[in-house]
Amino acid sequence: MIYSSRTVQLFQWPVIPFVAGALLSASTLPFLATAAQAQATDQNYGACASELLDAGVSAEAAAIACANAYRPTEVSGCVSGVLNAADVTPTAALSACSRDRRPDEVASCVATIHGDLVVADSQSVLDHCHRTILPERYAACVTGIADAVGSATEDSLATCIAAGYRPENVAPTYIPMD
Repeated sequence: MIYSSRTVQLFQWPVIPFVAGALLSASTLPFLATAAQAQATDQNYGACASELLDAGVSAEAAAIACANAYRPTEVSGCVSGVLNAADVTPTAALSACSRDRRPDEVASCVATIHGDLVVADSQSVLDHCHRTILPERYAACVTGIADAVGSATEDSLATCIAAGYRPENVAPTYIPMD
């Protein structure tokens, strides 16, 4: 059979948008399912409150902390992790975990420092892990400095928190580089 180019042209144009739409919608379905699943697991306020109550936090403080949290299970997991690793009060752990951007990393920081070094003041470790921007990197700094130099834990905490981040070459310069 011989088809004219006019028949092929009429057939192509109505089909192309439908095929493109089908491909686009099929490729976005896995992302929508993943986002819905993440949203469902991250917004478990009841689990957050019960975990905080089990940790020894008062009912009012647990309700407020879970209600204010973007990811409530991360806050309650942080409090549990800190209390398992360090000798601090549940209120202090909740205060640090609920005010941090990375509560899971705060718990990891406290656990790493307590696991690798001899710690005299757990509250100081919690405060330092909460104050730093990158808690896991901070814990690596503290344990690395303490092991390599042989300094006390408090000295390593102070040294690493003071190191900070110093950006270089952020402003343009018009001075010739000769």
